Amino acid sequence: MTTDHVRTAAEAAESGPRPRPAAAWTVTYLLFVVMLGGTLPTPVYSLYAQKLGLTPLVIALVFAAYAGGILVVLLLFGGLSDQIGRRAAIAPALALTVLSCLTFAVLPTLPGIVAGRILSGLSVGLTMGAATAYLGELHLNRAKAALISSVTGMVGLGCGPLLSGVLVQYVPHPLVTPYLVLAAMALPGLLLARLPETVSRGRLSIRPQRLGIPADMRSLFTAAAAAAFCSLAVLGLLSALTSRFLAEGLHITSPVTVGVVVLCAFGSAGLAQLATVRLAPHTSAAAGMVAVPLGLVLIVAALPASSLSLFLLGSVLSGAGGGAAFKAGLALVTGHAPPGRTSEVVSAYFVGAYLGMAVPAIGVGLLVTVTSLTASAAVFAAVVTVLAAVSITATASTRPGRNPL
Repeated sequence: MTTDHVRTAAEAAESGPRPRPAAAWTVTYLLFVVMLGGTLPTPVYSLYAQKLGLTPLVIALVFAAYAGGILVVLLLFGGLSDQIGRRAAIAPALALTVLSCLTFAVLPTLPGIVAGRILSGLSVGLTMGAATAYLGELHLNRAKAALISSVTGMVGLGCGPLLSGVLVQYVPHPLVTPYLVLAAMALPGLLLARLPETVSRGRLSIRPQRLGIPADMRSLFTAAAAAAFCSLAVLGLLSALTSRFLAEGLHITSPVTVGVVVLCAFGSAGLAQLATVRLAPHTSAAAGMVAVPLGLVLIVAALPASSLSLFLLGSVLSGAGGGAAFKAGLALVTGHAPPGRTSEVVSAYFVGAYLGMAVPAIGVGLLVTVTSLTASAAVFAAVVTVLAAVSITATASTRPGRNPL
Protein backbone atom coordinates (compact mmCIF):
# COMPACT_ATOMS: atom_id res chain seq x y z
CA MET A 1 0.00 0.00 0.00
CA THR A 2 1.45 3.38 -0.96
CA THR A 3 1.91 6.35 1.36
CA ASP A 4 -0.89 8.17 -0.47
CA HIS A 5 -3.26 5.26 0.15
CA VAL A 6 -2.37 5.20 3.85
CA ARG A 7 -2.93 8.93 4.13
CA THR A 8 -6.25 8.69 2.28
CA ALA A 9 -7.47 5.90 4.61
CA ALA A 10 -6.43 7.85 7.70
CA GLU A 11 -8.21 10.97 6.47
CA ALA A 12 -11.35 8.95 5.75
CA ALA A 13 -11.30 7.48 9.26
CA GLU A 14 -10.85 10.92 10.79
CA SER A 15 -13.68 12.39 8.73
CA GLY A 16 -16.11 9.63 9.75
CA PRO A 17 -18.44 9.78 12.75
CA ARG A 18 -16.74 9.64 16.12
CA PRO A 19 -18.02 9.86 19.68
CA ARG A 20 -18.33 13.33 21.17
CA PRO A 21 -18.30 12.74 24.97
CA ALA A 22 -18.24 16.43 25.97
CA ALA A 23 -21.32 17.19 23.89
CA ALA A 24 -23.03 14.04 25.19
CA TRP A 25 -22.43 15.11 28.80
CA THR A 26 -23.93 18.52 28.05
CA VAL A 27 -27.06 17.01 26.52
CA THR A 28 -27.37 14.58 29.45
CA TYR A 29 -27.21 17.48 31.92
CA LEU A 30 -29.84 19.46 30.02
CA LEU A 31 -32.13 16.41 29.96
CA PHE A 32 -31.63 16.06 33.72
CA VAL A 33 -32.62 19.72 34.29
CA VAL A 34 -35.76 19.50 32.17
CA MET A 35 -36.89 16.28 33.85
CA LEU A 36 -36.12 17.74 37.27
CA GLY A 37 -38.65 20.46 36.51
CA GLY A 38 -41.32 17.80 35.97
CA THR A 39 -41.53 17.04 39.69
CA LEU A 40 -40.12 20.21 41.23
CA PRO A 41 -43.54 21.44 42.51
CA THR A 42 -44.32 18.22 44.43
CA PRO A 43 -43.37 19.50 47.94
CA VAL A 44 -44.93 22.88 47.11
CA TYR A 45 -48.40 21.45 46.49
CA SER A 46 -49.22 21.49 50.21
CA LEU A 47 -48.41 25.22 50.33
CA TYR A 48 -50.61 25.87 47.31
CA ALA A 49 -53.39 23.86 48.97
CA GLN A 50 -53.15 25.99 52.13
CA LYS A 51 -52.92 29.32 50.32
CA LEU A 52 -55.52 28.66 47.60
CA GLY A 53 -57.79 26.17 49.40
CA LEU A 54 -57.14 23.41 46.87
CA THR A 55 -58.61 19.94 47.40
CA PRO A 56 -56.69 16.73 46.63
CA LEU A 57 -58.77 16.39 43.46
CA VAL A 58 -57.70 19.83 42.24
CA ILE A 59 -54.06 19.06 43.07
CA ALA A 60 -54.33 15.83 41.07
CA LEU A 61 -55.85 17.75 38.14
CA VAL A 62 -52.99 20.24 38.31
CA PHE A 63 -50.55 17.35 38.14
CA ALA A 64 -52.50 15.82 35.25
CA ALA A 65 -51.98 19.05 33.29
CA TYR A 66 -48.30 18.08 33.16
CA ALA A 67 -49.08 14.70 31.62
CA GLY A 68 -51.44 16.45 29.22
CA GLY A 69 -48.63 18.69 28.01
CA ILE A 70 -46.44 15.64 27.35
CA LEU A 71 -49.22 13.90 25.42
CA VAL A 72 -49.78 16.96 23.22
CA VAL A 73 -46.12 16.91 22.20
CA LEU A 74 -46.05 13.14 21.63
CA LEU A 75 -49.11 13.30 19.39
CA LEU A 76 -48.25 16.46 17.42
CA PHE A 77 -44.49 16.96 17.61
CA GLY A 78 -43.07 13.46 18.16
CA GLY A 79 -40.70 13.66 15.18
CA LEU A 80 -39.92 17.36 15.39
CA SER A 81 -36.17 16.97 15.99
CA ASP A 82 -35.92 14.71 12.91
CA GLN A 83 -37.22 17.61 10.83
CA ILE A 84 -35.59 20.72 12.30
CA GLY A 85 -32.53 19.26 14.07
CA ARG A 86 -31.75 18.15 17.61
CA ARG A 87 -30.50 21.51 18.89
CA ALA A 88 -33.43 23.36 17.36
CA ALA A 89 -35.86 21.07 19.22
CA ILE A 90 -34.08 21.10 22.59
CA ALA A 91 -33.56 24.88 22.66
CA PRO A 92 -37.29 25.77 22.77
CA ALA A 93 -37.82 22.98 25.30
CA LEU A 94 -35.34 24.67 27.64
CA ALA A 95 -37.03 28.01 26.98
CA LEU A 96 -40.34 26.41 28.01
CA THR A 97 -38.72 25.14 31.21
CA VAL A 98 -37.61 28.68 32.08
CA LEU A 99 -41.01 30.09 31.11
CA SER A 100 -42.68 27.48 33.31
CA CYS A 101 -40.49 28.56 36.24
CA LEU A 102 -41.33 32.23 35.71
CA THR A 103 -45.04 31.42 35.46
CA PHE A 104 -44.96 29.56 38.78
CA ALA A 105 -42.95 32.35 40.44
CA VAL A 106 -45.00 35.28 39.16
CA LEU A 107 -48.48 33.71 39.20
CA PRO A 108 -48.93 31.58 42.36
CA THR A 109 -52.64 31.19 41.54
CA LEU A 110 -54.61 28.18 40.30
CA PRO A 111 -54.52 29.33 36.64
CA GLY A 112 -50.82 30.14 37.07
CA ILE A 113 -49.81 26.73 38.43
CA VAL A 114 -51.92 24.93 35.82
CA ALA A 115 -50.19 26.94 33.09
CA GLY A 116 -46.82 26.24 34.69
CA ARG A 117 -47.51 22.51 34.72
CA ILE A 118 -48.63 22.48 31.08
CA LEU A 119 -45.49 24.36 30.02
CA SER A 120 -43.36 21.90 31.99
CA GLY A 121 -45.07 18.95 30.31
CA LEU A 122 -44.51 20.47 26.87
CA SER A 123 -40.84 20.95 27.73
CA VAL A 124 -40.42 17.36 28.90
CA GLY A 125 -42.26 16.00 25.87
CA LEU A 126 -40.05 17.93 23.44
CA THR A 127 -36.84 16.99 25.22
CA MET A 128 -37.25 13.23 25.79
CA GLY A 129 -37.23 12.07 22.19
CA ALA A 130 -34.85 14.70 20.88
CA ALA A 131 -32.28 14.16 23.65
CA THR A 132 -32.43 10.36 23.33
CA ALA A 133 -31.85 10.54 19.58
CA TYR A 134 -29.12 13.18 20.03
CA LEU A 135 -27.29 11.06 22.60
CA GLY A 136 -27.42 8.07 20.26
CA GLU A 137 -25.71 10.09 17.56
CA LEU A 138 -23.15 11.59 19.94
CA HIS A 139 -22.29 8.23 21.55
CA LEU A 140 -22.64 6.29 18.26
CA ASN A 141 -24.55 3.69 20.28
CA ARG A 142 -28.35 3.94 20.34
CA ALA A 143 -28.87 1.23 22.96
CA LYS A 144 -26.44 2.91 25.36
CA ALA A 145 -28.05 6.28 24.68
CA ALA A 146 -31.55 4.95 25.37
CA LEU A 147 -30.42 3.57 28.73
CA ILE A 148 -28.62 6.82 29.66
CA SER A 149 -31.67 8.83 28.67
CA SER A 150 -34.08 6.63 30.63
CA VAL A 151 -31.98 6.56 33.80
CA THR A 152 -31.23 10.30 33.59
CA GLY A 153 -34.93 11.01 33.27
CA MET A 154 -35.80 8.94 36.33
CA VAL A 155 -32.99 10.49 38.40
CA GLY A 156 -34.04 13.97 37.34
CA LEU A 157 -37.66 13.30 38.27
CA GLY A 158 -36.48 11.98 41.63
CA CYS A 159 -34.15 14.88 42.40
CA GLY A 160 -36.76 17.55 41.64
CA PRO A 161 -38.82 17.05 44.83
CA LEU A 162 -35.70 16.71 46.99
CA LEU A 163 -34.26 19.99 45.69
CA SER A 164 -37.49 21.92 46.14
CA GLY A 165 -38.16 20.22 49.50
CA VAL A 166 -34.87 21.51 50.88
CA LEU A 167 -35.47 24.99 49.46
CA VAL A 168 -39.06 25.14 50.71
CA GLN A 169 -38.07 24.07 54.22
CA TYR A 170 -34.90 26.08 54.72
CA VAL A 171 -34.87 29.04 52.28
CA PRO A 172 -37.15 32.12 52.28
CA HIS A 173 -39.91 32.64 49.71
CA PRO A 174 -40.79 28.95 49.17
CA LEU A 175 -43.29 29.71 46.38
CA VAL A 176 -40.60 31.45 44.34
CA THR A 177 -37.11 30.21 45.23
CA PRO A 178 -37.31 26.64 43.81
CA TYR A 179 -38.34 27.95 40.41
CA LEU A 180 -35.64 30.61 40.27
CA VAL A 181 -33.03 27.98 41.15
CA LEU A 182 -34.27 25.71 38.37
CA ALA A 183 -34.26 28.60 35.88
CA ALA A 184 -30.63 29.28 36.82
CA MET A 185 -29.78 25.59 36.36
CA ALA A 186 -31.07 25.84 32.78
CA LEU A 187 -28.58 28.57 31.83
CA PRO A 188 -25.98 26.08 30.51
CA GLY A 189 -28.51 25.54 27.75
CA LEU A 190 -26.73 28.43 26.05
CA LEU A 191 -23.97 25.91 25.29
CA LEU A 192 -26.31 24.26 22.78
CA ALA A 193 -25.13 26.80 20.21
CA ARG A 194 -21.61 25.30 20.44
CA LEU A 195 -22.70 21.66 20.08
CA PRO A 196 -22.52 19.85 16.72
CA GLU A 197 -25.79 19.35 14.88
CA THR A 198 -26.30 15.74 13.78
CA VAL A 199 -29.40 16.13 11.60
CA SER A 200 -29.83 18.04 8.36
CA ARG A 201 -32.77 20.40 8.58
CA GLY A 202 -35.77 19.52 6.51
CA ARG A 203 -39.22 20.98 5.99
CA LEU A 204 -41.36 21.39 9.11
CA SER A 205 -44.56 19.35 8.88
CA ILE A 206 -46.87 19.16 11.88
CA ARG A 207 -49.48 16.45 11.77
CA PRO A 208 -51.05 14.18 14.38
CA GLN A 209 -49.06 11.06 15.15
CA ARG A 210 -50.89 7.96 13.99
CA LEU A 211 -51.59 5.41 16.73
CA GLY A 212 -51.99 1.77 15.87
CA ILE A 213 -51.49 -1.78 17.12
CA PRO A 214 -50.90 -4.54 14.55
CA ALA A 215 -53.27 -7.47 15.00
CA ASP A 216 -50.48 -10.01 15.47
CA MET A 217 -48.97 -8.20 18.47
CA ARG A 218 -52.08 -7.22 20.40
CA SER A 219 -51.44 -9.66 23.25
CA LEU A 220 -47.87 -8.46 23.58
CA PHE A 221 -48.95 -4.82 23.40
CA THR A 222 -51.60 -5.44 26.06
CA ALA A 223 -48.93 -6.83 28.37
CA ALA A 224 -46.54 -3.96 27.73
CA ALA A 225 -49.16 -1.21 27.89
CA ALA A 226 -50.67 -2.54 31.11
CA ALA A 227 -47.20 -2.63 32.65
CA ALA A 228 -46.48 0.93 31.51
CA PHE A 229 -49.84 2.15 32.82
CA CYS A 230 -49.24 0.57 36.23
CA SER A 231 -45.65 1.82 36.39
CA LEU A 232 -46.43 5.46 35.74
CA ALA A 233 -49.65 5.27 37.79
CA VAL A 234 -47.61 4.57 40.94
CA LEU A 235 -44.96 7.18 40.15
CA GLY A 236 -47.60 9.72 39.19
CA LEU A 237 -49.61 9.14 42.34
CA LEU A 238 -46.53 9.62 44.53
CA SER A 239 -45.59 12.78 42.61
CA ALA A 240 -49.05 14.28 42.96
CA LEU A 241 -50.22 13.25 46.41
CA THR A 242 -47.24 12.28 48.59
CA SER A 243 -47.66 15.50 50.58
CA ARG A 244 -51.25 14.54 51.36
CA PHE A 245 -50.40 10.93 52.22
CA LEU A 246 -47.63 11.95 54.61
CA ALA A 247 -49.59 14.78 56.24
CA GLU A 248 -52.86 12.90 56.80
CA GLY A 249 -51.69 9.32 57.10
CA LEU A 250 -48.33 9.71 58.83
CA HIS A 251 -48.69 13.20 60.36
CA ILE A 252 -45.50 14.34 58.63
CA THR A 253 -45.44 17.79 57.03
CA SER A 254 -41.72 18.16 56.27
CA PRO A 255 -41.15 19.15 52.60
CA VAL A 256 -37.73 17.46 52.74
CA THR A 257 -39.36 14.16 53.73
CA VAL A 258 -41.76 14.50 50.80
CA GLY A 259 -38.76 14.99 48.54
CA VAL A 260 -36.96 11.97 49.99
CA VAL A 261 -39.97 9.71 49.43
CA VAL A 262 -40.35 10.72 45.78
CA LEU A 263 -36.58 10.48 45.24
CA CYS A 264 -36.68 6.92 46.63
CA ALA A 265 -39.41 5.96 44.16
CA PHE A 266 -37.85 7.49 41.04
CA GLY A 267 -34.29 6.70 42.09
CA SER A 268 -35.09 3.03 42.57
CA ALA A 269 -36.83 3.06 39.18
CA GLY A 270 -33.63 4.30 37.55
CA LEU A 271 -31.45 1.81 39.41
CA ALA A 272 -33.80 -1.02 38.48
CA GLN A 273 -33.45 -0.11 34.82
CA LEU A 274 -29.68 -0.40 35.17
CA ALA A 275 -29.88 -3.63 37.14
CA THR A 276 -32.13 -5.37 34.61
CA VAL A 277 -30.14 -4.51 31.49
CA ARG A 278 -29.12 -8.14 30.96
CA LEU A 279 -32.53 -9.62 31.77
CA ALA A 280 -34.87 -10.67 28.96
CA PRO A 281 -37.69 -8.10 28.57
CA HIS A 282 -40.37 -10.74 29.32
CA THR A 283 -38.65 -11.63 32.60
CA SER A 284 -38.06 -8.02 33.59
CA ALA A 285 -41.65 -7.00 32.83
CA ALA A 286 -43.12 -9.87 34.86
CA ALA A 287 -40.80 -9.22 37.81
CA GLY A 288 -41.71 -5.54 37.76
CA MET A 289 -45.40 -6.32 37.79
CA VAL A 290 -44.92 -8.49 40.87
CA ALA A 291 -42.93 -5.81 42.67
CA VAL A 292 -45.36 -2.94 42.02
CA PRO A 293 -48.40 -4.47 43.85
CA LEU A 294 -46.18 -5.64 46.71
CA GLY A 295 -44.87 -2.11 47.12
CA LEU A 296 -48.40 -0.75 47.11
CA VAL A 297 -49.40 -3.19 49.85
CA LEU A 298 -46.63 -1.72 52.02
CA ILE A 299 -47.71 1.85 51.21
CA VAL A 300 -51.34 1.11 52.12
CA ALA A 301 -50.26 -0.68 55.32
CA ALA A 302 -48.07 2.27 56.28
CA LEU A 303 -51.02 4.69 56.50
CA PRO A 304 -52.96 3.17 59.44
CA ALA A 305 -49.66 2.17 61.07
CA SER A 306 -48.26 5.71 60.69
CA SER A 307 -44.99 4.10 59.60
CA LEU A 308 -42.61 6.17 57.50
CA SER A 309 -40.24 3.22 57.09
CA LEU A 310 -43.01 1.08 55.57
CA PHE A 311 -44.03 3.94 53.27
CA LEU A 312 -40.43 4.42 52.11
CA LEU A 313 -39.92 0.70 51.57
CA GLY A 314 -43.15 0.51 49.58
CA SER A 315 -42.10 3.50 47.48
CA VAL A 316 -38.72 1.90 46.73
CA LEU A 317 -40.22 -1.48 45.83
CA SER A 318 -43.03 -0.14 43.67
CA GLY A 319 -40.71 2.40 42.03
CA ALA A 320 -38.14 -0.29 41.19
CA GLY A 321 -40.83 -2.55 39.77
CA GLY A 322 -42.25 0.29 37.73
CA GLY A 323 -38.88 1.27 36.31
CA ALA A 324 -38.00 -2.28 35.28
CA ALA A 325 -41.44 -2.96 33.78
CA PHE A 326 -41.56 0.33 31.86
CA LYS A 327 -38.15 -0.27 30.23
CA ALA A 328 -39.02 -3.87 29.45
CA GLY A 329 -42.37 -2.92 27.95
CA LEU A 330 -40.74 -0.38 25.65
CA ALA A 331 -38.19 -2.99 24.56
CA LEU A 332 -40.98 -5.47 23.80
CA VAL A 333 -43.04 -3.13 21.63
CA THR A 334 -40.05 -1.73 19.74
CA GLY A 335 -38.60 -5.19 19.20
CA HIS A 336 -41.82 -6.71 17.83
CA ALA A 337 -43.27 -3.79 15.85
CA PRO A 338 -43.43 -4.51 12.09
CA PRO A 339 -41.14 -2.47 9.82
CA GLY A 340 -42.64 0.92 9.08
CA ARG A 341 -45.02 0.83 12.06
CA THR A 342 -42.62 1.28 14.96
CA SER A 343 -43.48 4.96 15.42
CA GLU A 344 -47.22 4.44 15.74
CA VAL A 345 -46.83 1.45 18.09
CA VAL A 346 -44.34 3.25 20.34
CA SER A 347 -46.55 6.36 20.37
CA ALA A 348 -49.52 4.24 21.44
CA TYR A 349 -47.35 2.76 24.20
CA PHE A 350 -46.38 6.20 25.52
CA VAL A 351 -49.96 7.46 25.35
CA GLY A 352 -51.04 4.53 27.52
CA ALA A 353 -48.17 5.16 29.90
CA TYR A 354 -48.86 8.85 30.41
CA LEU A 355 -52.57 8.27 30.75
CA GLY A 356 -51.48 6.02 33.63
CA MET A 357 -49.63 8.94 35.14
CA ALA A 358 -52.70 11.19 35.08
CA VAL A 359 -55.95 9.21 35.29
CA PRO A 360 -55.33 7.15 38.48
CA ALA A 361 -54.04 10.21 40.35
CA ILE A 362 -57.26 12.03 39.46
CA GLY A 363 -59.27 9.01 40.56
CA VAL A 364 -57.56 8.88 43.96
CA GLY A 365 -57.98 12.63 44.33
CA LEU A 366 -61.70 12.17 43.77
CA LEU A 367 -61.95 9.21 46.15
CA VAL A 368 -60.22 11.11 48.95
CA THR A 369 -63.07 13.63 48.90
CA VAL A 370 -65.69 10.96 49.57
CA THR A 371 -63.87 8.34 51.64
CA SER A 372 -60.80 7.91 53.83
CA LEU A 373 -57.22 8.22 52.63
CA THR A 374 -56.49 4.58 53.45
CA ALA A 375 -59.58 3.35 51.60
CA SER A 376 -58.67 5.45 48.55
CA ALA A 377 -55.14 4.07 48.52
CA ALA A 378 -56.50 0.53 48.90
CA VAL A 379 -58.81 0.96 45.88
CA PHE A 380 -55.89 2.29 43.85
CA ALA A 381 -53.73 -0.67 44.91
CA ALA A 382 -56.49 -3.13 43.99
CA VAL A 383 -56.94 -1.67 40.50
CA VAL A 384 -53.18 -1.66 39.85
CA THR A 385 -52.93 -5.25 41.10
CA VAL A 386 -55.61 -6.38 38.64
CA LEU A 387 -53.85 -4.63 35.77
CA ALA A 388 -50.52 -6.11 36.87
CA ALA A 389 -52.09 -9.59 36.78
CA VAL A 390 -53.38 -8.90 33.27
CA SER A 391 -49.90 -7.81 32.24
CA ILE A 392 -48.22 -10.89 33.75
CA THR A 393 -50.71 -13.25 32.09
CA ALA A 394 -50.36 -11.59 28.70
CA THR A 395 -46.58 -11.47 29.04
CA ALA A 396 -46.43 -15.21 29.77
CA SER A 397 -48.50 -15.93 26.67
CA THR A 398 -46.09 -14.03 24.42
CA ARG A 399 -42.80 -15.52 25.59
CA PRO A 400 -40.61 -16.93 22.81
CA GLY A 401 -41.73 -20.45 21.98
CA ARG A 402 -45.28 -19.88 23.28
CA ASN A 403 -48.33 -19.41 21.08
CA PRO A 404 -50.00 -16.01 21.58
CA LEU A 405 -53.44 -15.88 23.06
